[in-house]
This record gives sequence, structure tokens and C-alpha cells, in this order.
Amino acid sequence: MNVLPVVTPVLEDLEEIFDSEGFLPLYQVAWTMSGSVGRDDVRFEGLCREAFDAFSTRHPDLLLVWVPWPIDLSQARSVAAGTPIDLDLDPEAPTDTPLLALVAPDLLPA
Repeated sequence: MNVLPVVTPVLEDLEEIFDSEGFLPLYQVAWTMSGSVGRDDVRFEGLCREAFDAFSTRHPDLLLVWVPWPIDLSQARSVAAGTPIDLDLDPEAPTDTPLLALVAPDLLPA
């Protein structure tokens, strides 16, 4: 999958986060992208989606789950089909709002 040049360093950063943690909270997509493209840029959401799609293509074995904050994979739960993919975090949301994350299956409880 070819990605736009502005997405390449973001994708590399997402890979680094995943490699160090074994999971990728989806809010990291927008947070990482905001270091390259301003949130007020009309391309921002599309570029975030491109980064997410490229990362997902590279890691087809990862599972999309809900996790609590602070992140506790032992409490991860499956995401229902058709759940909208939110690549950002609402700073005004209550701290008990679950987060979406891509997780390596071997990190989830059996």
C-alpha cells in the first residue's frame, strides 16, 4: 500500500508505539498525526484514516477491542461489527470512557 509522504513518518511512529507496547490505542493515530499536520487542516481526518488503514493492512492479525483507561488488556472486550472507528480521543470525555485499541491476540486473556 502506497501512502502519502506526510503519512509515512506517522506510520513509522505508530509502528514504534506498537512494537514497544504490543498494542496500539487508536487515539495515538490522531495524536501522532497532529505532530505533522494541524488538526484544523481539512486533510487531517483523511490522513488519520490513511495511516490507520496502512497500519491495519500491515497487521491483519490484530484484534480491535475496547479497553479501559488506564489501559488494562485483561479487561479488553470485543468490538461489535459495525462499530465506528474513532481515531482520536475526546479530552472532555469521562475518564471511564473505554478506548479502542488494536491488540496482538496473544496479549489478550484466553
